[in-house]
Amino acid sequence: MAIRKFRLFLASGLEKEEQWLTAMSAKGLHMTKYKLGFYTFEEDKNKAFVYQIDFQRLATDDYIQLYEDAGWNYVDHSIGLFHYFRTDASNEAVPKIYSDYESVMETYKGMIRFYLIIFAFLLLSQVGALLTWKGYALQIFTTAFAGAVVVLYIYMLIALKRKINFYKRS
Repeated sequence: MAIRKFRLFLASGLEKEEQWLTAMSAKGLHMTKYKLGFYTFEEDKNKAFVYQIDFQRLATDDYIQLYEDAGWNYVDHSIGLFHYFRTDASNEAVPKIYSDYESVMETYKGMIRFYLIIFAFLLLSQVGALLTWKGYALQIFTTAFAGAVVVLYIYMLIALKRKINFYKRS
């Protein structure tokens, strides 16, 4: 039986998402699908998996095969960029997807580049609203919502930059 749960994570919180998915799996709920914050799980108390998420723009069949050859099974993706992998929790020989700091840093840098582009479009989309400002309730609501999204983006970009700086110092 499929079980659906809703949970949102920022891109800067990949480790938290991985930990949550791994903890859910330890309870017998194993992710099979992801869509817009909704996780679909299958229930099986006899299994447990460890989850890893990779940020990759071009996920080719060769890319997926590379990780499967290393012991990671492909589960699903989010917006074609965040790829979910899992391996049996009892398999201690399977290394993390990224075990070197340079690869982790490059992943975070790729996320920053991607989200900066979206952030720029978000800001540009608000220019029209500001130029045609009449003070209507709907304009106030949408501007407040956009402002909250801008604050969230700034927080996420700062968190990603801090992660990069952490790995530079390590």
